[in-house]
Amino acid sequence: MIAEATALIAGEPYAPGPRYETVDPTTERVIATVADCSVEDADVAIRAAAGAAPAWAALPLDRRREALGTAAEHLDARREELVALAVADTGARPPVARETQVGAAIERLRSWSRMPAETLAMDGPGERGGVGARLRRAPVGVVACISPYNFPLLAMVGKVAPALFAGNTVVMKPAPQDPLLVVALAEALRDGLAAVGAPAAAACLLTGASAELGAALVRHDLVRAVSFTGSTAVGTQIHRDAAPGMKRLLLELGGKGACLVREDADLDAVIEAVTRTWTIQSGQVCLTTSRVIAADGVHDALVARLGERLASLRVGDPRDPATDVGPLISAAQRGRVESLVDGARAEGRQVIQGAPGPDTGYFTAPTLVLDCVPENRIMQEEVFGPVLCVMRTHDDEEAVAAVNSTRYGLSDYIFSADVTRARALAELLDSAQVGINTVRRHAGAPFGGNRASGVGRSGGRYALDAYTDIQTINEPASGSDAMADGNRRA
Repeated sequence: MIAEATALIAGEPYAPGPRYETVDPTTERVIATVADCSVEDADVAIRAAAGAAPAWAALPLDRRREALGTAAEHLDARREELVALAVADTGARPPVARETQVGAAIERLRSWSRMPAETLAMDGPGERGGVGARLRRAPVGVVACISPYNFPLLAMVGKVAPALFAGNTVVMKPAPQDPLLVVALAEALRDGLAAVGAPAAAACLLTGASAELGAALVRHDLVRAVSFTGSTAVGTQIHRDAAPGMKRLLLELGGKGACLVREDADLDAVIEAVTRTWTIQSGQVCLTTSRVIAADGVHDALVARLGERLASLRVGDPRDPATDVGPLISAAQRGRVESLVDGARAEGRQVIQGAPGPDTGYFTAPTLVLDCVPENRIMQEEVFGPVLCVMRTHDDEEAVAAVNSTRYGLSDYIFSADVTRARALAELLDSAQVGINTVRRHAGAPFGGNRASGVGRSGGRYALDAYTDIQTINEPASGSDAMADGNRRA
């Protein structure tokens, strides 16, 4: 059955107008017709969000938190429906859909509904020269929130929850390939806003297939901050478009994660970590360990075990519990991944591939590329697919140079029994996050990218730096000479 998904412009459902189709990447069947909003629609939504901003910011924090909590409960009530939707819309395997696509998103929204008021507080610099200073975080106004296709709900919650918590209003725009989970979020937020008597336009939704819609959102004079997760190419254009308005930016962009494997590493842990590049969302993860930088002493054993694991992978319908690798999001993405693999083969790299998967659906074979060197294109560009590259190194210095050889700086990993040495190596890496003997990350720690991997940090209270302006209020220090002089003049 084909569903109909609508945008929420100015807090109200989209009037009848142009629509486009979204498809299940496993079956290639149409699963929804979606509102195809225009540049004019964007202007209406942004103006409505700007009009709602004063009332939303003036609402007591506990009421704003209540709205977020109500939205979380409404999503939770639809959890199983949303898990099935994530499988159909994004191609996720059910465990990933349940735990990450949906479960983690609901918990993230809940956590912001319980965030203490002190999160918005700031310590002042103390008295100096008879002057004291108080600091406060002030909402910027309208925040444009643009989410990616790999984890649309989780990423969008990570944007709108802190923005709304801080007193901003938001205009959401999901990726055109799979907007349905974000439509569900917008519906839940509408209910949350209604529950506290807040204006519906505090959380608007625009859906659409054209690049012009996103550009109009970024360029609009009333948008004061842009939070975007996606490719470096699009992020670079957003940076340009936002520059004339000096907008606040939170750009979470591409990555080319490396796993530095020392000779004393636990290979069982390494295998478990790096094979996630094949099995989690078919490698469409910015944090993925797409490059394995292996010490000479363990390289051959590691490659042999990776080859065995590759041969065992089953590619197919994510709804089948036996499936390890599902589809990519689109035919276009499949073509890009396969082009990069063909390029590696043309450069003389050894390419080993697993099963190609069904003929119907956007499937591609999980791939292991061996004998790589940093100069290879597949070692430099983000593939965003189930492709794992391996390079042999002879010492830590060569390994660090290889890890740092790309323009990216998102997340890298070190596996070694010598934690002291691993910590020292971590400080030599250019990435914003480094995992030592783990690919997990702390949910409350700052998250973002360096260099071509982005601008700014999300993660707990760190996201507030992008969504608030810091105001300094200077006053004569109590009991100071400056205060006394002021009193005498009065």
